Amino acid sequence: MDLKNRLKDKLEEIAAILLHHKHSYNSIGVLGGSSGIALFHFYYARYKDDNHYDDKGSDIITETFSLIQEGFSYPTFCDGIAGACWALEVLKEEQYIELQEDIITPELDEYLLDKMHEDLQKGYYDFLHGATGYGYYFLKRYQNITSAALKKRYKTYIHQLITFFKDTAIQSDTGIWWQSEIKVGEEKFNGYNLGLSHGVASIINFLSRLSVYPDFSEHTLPLLRPAVNHMLNCKHTNEQFTSSFPNWITEEEPKGYNSRLAWCYGDPGIGISLLRAGEVLDDQKLYQEAIHVLKHSASRRDIVEVGLKDAGLCHGAFGLMHIYQHVFKKTGDTVCKETAEHWATVALDMATHTDGYAGYLFGYEGSWKSRDCLLDGIAGVGLAILSYLADFDTQWDEALLIG
Repeated sequence: MDLKNRLKDKLEEIAAILLHHKHSYNSIGVLGGSSGIALFHFYYARYKDDNHYDDKGSDIITETFSLIQEGFSYPTFCDGIAGACWALEVLKEEQYIELQEDIITPELDEYLLDKMHEDLQKGYYDFLHGATGYGYYFLKRYQNITSAALKKRYKTYIHQLITFFKDTAIQSDTGIWWQSEIKVGEEKFNGYNLGLSHGVASIINFLSRLSVYPDFSEHTLPLLRPAVNHMLNCKHTNEQFTSSFPNWITEEEPKGYNSRLAWCYGDPGIGISLLRAGEVLDDQKLYQEAIHVLKHSASRRDIVEVGLKDAGLCHGAFGLMHIYQHVFKKTGDTVCKETAEHWATVALDMATHTDGYAGYLFGYEGSWKSRDCLLDGIAGVGLAILSYLADFDTQWDEALLIG
């Protein structure tokens, strides 16, 4: 069976499971919870022209926002209210839902703003769980809102985050960077985190998105260029490393080491952020450097060497398929097309767990889990396959700073 037919069969299997699956609402965020699963149903309904999936998605969204109105208070982009509200905005953008009354109230926004302030006071800029995630939701609202007064309000919220980045940037001879607490198991230490999920790649990506708007560009462009310069200065120069960048740099390990190949950490996430920065800055040299990083990473195929454990989007094979397919669509580079096909095959071959959804468990040996969410579950696997097969563009991957 050829690759596309294998992918179609797997997508149908996932859709059938999610249609009849009883979802938990312990988490409601777009990446880790119910609203991300709702995205799958709406996109699949369009893909198959089947209203059963529209109905399922609507039921999930209704239940999700009923929980918020009843007092659900976990706030983050990955698992909480900010992510659920972001997903609602994308569904409105894609014209999957119509809302006669905006259920995102000023009180809800102010609550999220307060949570962003709490994280800023701690210097916690993390995209998935911290301040940048709230800013990313506020940006989506700024982009979509028609009221001049509300647009001004979101502009003010976002400027508070930009001011934080300006005030906390660490100057160096090669540019600027931001410090963060890095966790490895039970160990914690301060350093320069390069990753897209929790590190400076997400700041570069976010600043790039802001810089296309005159309301922000005057303040973000002076941060974006030196942030990119410092990131590039951290590239490995020793040919013993197969990756272009380390996961992070600390005083204990100033020369770095090989990073995994993944969305969350490693060259693919860094590469797509540098690619976006190159576009925004109209810098062909930077743009080509980003493509070089991505094509170099495409040559890494040994599963053990790249640290690949599962098939999910966060750090698994379908995440790699989706990133390289995205770059192929953007650039037409056939190396990325072939790399996407390679990782799609690897991911399909991983569906060997009889106790998992559609054959998939997520995590690693000794800690396997069945998961239905977008970030590291079958909803994300399904969305990645759908985007690969569909004859229409999809916006769901903006949740991963990709689209």
